[in-house]
Amino acid sequence: MLKLKSLPFILSSLTHICNKSFSLGIFPDRLKYSEIKPPHKKGDNLNISNYRPISILTSFSKVLEQAVFNQLHEHCSKLNILVDEQFGFRNKLATTDAIFKLINETQTALNENIRVGCIFCDLKKAFDNIHHDTLISKLDFNGVEGKTLLWFKSYFRKRYQRVTLTSNVNGQIYY
Repeated sequence: MLKLKSLPFILSSLTHICNKSFSLGIFPDRLKYSEIKPPHKKGDNLNISNYRPISILTSFSKVLEQAVFNQLHEHCSKLNILVDEQFGFRNKLATTDAIFKLINETQTALNENIRVGCIFCDLKKAFDNIHHDTLISKLDFNGVEGKTLLWFKSYFRKRYQRVTLTSNVNGQIYY
């Protein structure tokens, strides 16, 4: 509740900073810092692959990211860039919708004696493995240009992070 009470006092300043960031095409350097905290998933506490890194960003960087997401999503919707098979990060479309579509289309094909084949790929850490220059060129290709494209370039450049770990006598890592 305290956050909501302070909103009238900080809204104009936050809006000004967001608008300045977008108009200059610069993501502020002070918001490029993240702290990585790896909570334990399962299994052996000493096996590093049993920890899932979570990136903790500043609250305000999340505000800027959400504003950009909303604008980019609107851009993609207007230009009909996303294919119908794209379920992630879309309103009213979830993983369950993708599964339903797959099962429905498979059953329809089998009922019509059509062979069905599927290939499933686990895109583990997919976003972490995207080459930023490739992503920028895809944004450019899809009509993201000018200060907006500069903003994305700035967003990906010179990011900083640190991992916060401590361990107790039992060897379990905590933060």
